[in-house]
Amino acid sequence: MGKDLSASAVDAELRLSIVVPSYNQADFIAATLDSIFSQSVEPYEVIVVDGGSSDGTIDILRDYERFSALRWLSETDEGPADAVNKGLRLATGDLVGIQSSDDIYFKDAFSQVVRTFSSKPDVGFVLGDVAGIDSNGNIDYTRRFKGVGWSELFAVSMCIPQSSIFFKRSLIGKVGYWNPAYYGCDLDFWMRLLFHTQAIHLPAVLSGWRRYPGQRTSPEKYRRIWDDYWRMISESKELASAPSDVRRWARASRHLLVLRFSPDPTFKFHFRHLVQAFLLHPQFVRYNPRRALVKQLMLVPGGRALLLSIKKWLKR
Repeated sequence: MGKDLSASAVDAELRLSIVVPSYNQADFIAATLDSIFSQSVEPYEVIVVDGGSSDGTIDILRDYERFSALRWLSETDEGPADAVNKGLRLATGDLVGIQSSDDIYFKDAFSQVVRTFSSKPDVGFVLGDVAGIDSNGNIDYTRRFKGVGWSELFAVSMCIPQSSIFFKRSLIGKVGYWNPAYYGCDLDFWMRLLFHTQAIHLPAVLSGWRRYPGQRTSPEKYRRIWDDYWRMISESKELASAPSDVRRWARASRHLLVLRFSPDPTFKFHFRHLVQAFLLHPQFVRYNPRRALVKQLMLVPGGRALLLSIKKWLKR
């Protein structure tokens, strides 16, 4: 008889810790917590690390103390990396998910994740799909990934959804914590984790990533995101000793960031980086959402001609 992988069975085997960094998110944090505590597999612990909010967040957290799994603290911190690292140090579960206080999990996300880890003991990292949601929680789009190989992940510049990622806590001892030196400290952490464990893509939409003005990935932050990503790739010790293909894809990923966080809207800038990306990693077009890719390229003067060139090349 096969192993029982019902929700109750997997819950008993693997304990799930959810770390929630928060700062002045009173408009959204209740929805985040509701999405956590309404799961069919209950979290072992939910650790909210608040940066000293002054908008009513603390009152909401006190109200949610009715859930015994909730632990929270509120104090001034040095930003998201500091908050996440505090939560990771407090976590005691077997598995960890890091959820922003403005995003949500979808129904049965935890049961699918824990079931996956239980059935694949060699896997230490699970990436699920994600939906983009607006301020009211309405779904704008769904993003489905093609896999978790280096080719696929560098094709999207490691821009994978924090809200749909889960990993074994034991890996923290191997890779350390979030590095506050990088604005995209989450991308750096995922990359380091992936060098130390087997990863798997879970083809299910696990979470909703909320998009609204003023968040950390808003256009005014693009230059810092861009500069820090280039530096992150250049400074990675793991990449320095990686196979040549992986290093090449990583170099391409710096140029491919132009599709998501371009600090310069001009044709010359886009064209130069896309051509260099294409020379280093021409398969990137297979791993990016086709509609989003076309939309981005069509916004660039000369983008239509570039798309036709790529299409002809792929048919060779």
